Amino acid sequence: MTNHGYGRQKSDHWNSLEFSPQVSLALFTAGNKLSGSALGGEFTYHIQKNDHPSPWMCMLNLNGIDLVFNYKNMKKVMLASDPRSNLFGDAYAMVAALNFTLLKSKYAELWAAPGLGIGYLGQTYFTNQNILIGSHLNFASRMAVKVAAKVAPYTRLSAGLDVLHFSNGGIRTPNYGLNISSLSFGVLRVLRSSGQPKRDTTGRKESLERTRHQFDFGVNIGCRGVVRSREGLYKTGLYAGYNYRLNELLGCSSGIDAVYYHTVYQNNLQTSQSLATSLDRWRVGLAIGPDFWMDRLAVMAKYGYYLHYNNFSKSSETVKTYWTAGLKYYVMNWAAVQTKIYLHKAEADYLGLGVLLTP
Repeated sequence: MTNHGYGRQKSDHWNSLEFSPQVSLALFTAGNKLSGSALGGEFTYHIQKNDHPSPWMCMLNLNGIDLVFNYKNMKKVMLASDPRSNLFGDAYAMVAALNFTLLKSKYAELWAAPGLGIGYLGQTYFTNQNILIGSHLNFASRMAVKVAAKVAPYTRLSAGLDVLHFSNGGIRTPNYGLNISSLSFGVLRVLRSSGQPKRDTTGRKESLERTRHQFDFGVNIGCRGVVRSREGLYKTGLYAGYNYRLNELLGCSSGIDAVYYHTVYQNNLQTSQSLATSLDRWRVGLAIGPDFWMDRLAVMAKYGYYLHYNNFSKSSETVKTYWTAGLKYYVMNWAAVQTKIYLHKAEADYLGLGVLLTP
């Protein structure tokens, strides 16, 4: 196992700043063809965690946390079915990413950095009838793989590939979203610091034993956008389940999801919700999946099967399964705030915000 915090070069414990100009390699989305290119760049602040790693960081060989600001000039990107100029405008994203070291030598390092954040797109359906973008504010997810080579004691040259995804998660007019893969070349500057490595001496083993078995009860509320409208359809989600912690990093949970429709399908476009369209007030499913713990923060994902769902589908195939994914952060040992998205196949249903209680 990699020895975090000791036996490394002193500069490994220092934060760094990176600037990387970018050019797009490909732009793609579901059901539509895109052409053109996007130019831009990103500033990244690398926060090193080698000096005081938590157990979950050691298990993942986590190098640090990245704070990323990304900009894309999208004015030359066009839809094949709608070749107008400036269809997307400028794109901005703020992303927090985990930085994992894959390979490292004295003079070079290869890392991967998956992340989540918030994005902003200048043009939407409401400004120019853009069918791919339903709102200015979007969720942004990013996966980057980069390599940096040392050219001076505190300077490195970097190169990398990344994919940036924008989608509004159905919170406004549902949209297909947008994916941009880019090539980058940049420079990374190590910032000097007087900080000294510290060992993690907290009683984590005792804490893990107290939380190994948990029963969770959650509630959230969210809004799904209506096609070609600024209005929305509200839903409330309820959850009851059991969570078992395998170790500091990984848990497994299963439980019942129940979703209440404040507005059911009424045979018109304003109440249709695509694969999430329901003829009843309630749908109920049973789901199972992993939880990835990072101290008080956990990333959760589940795959479920419906026990009851009187859905209306335009296709002959009945919707029987669903996905959920989200984040939960424990502000107290027995209470967490959570954000949770429900999906059918690759289509977002709605994003709920709420609380999770662990008696």
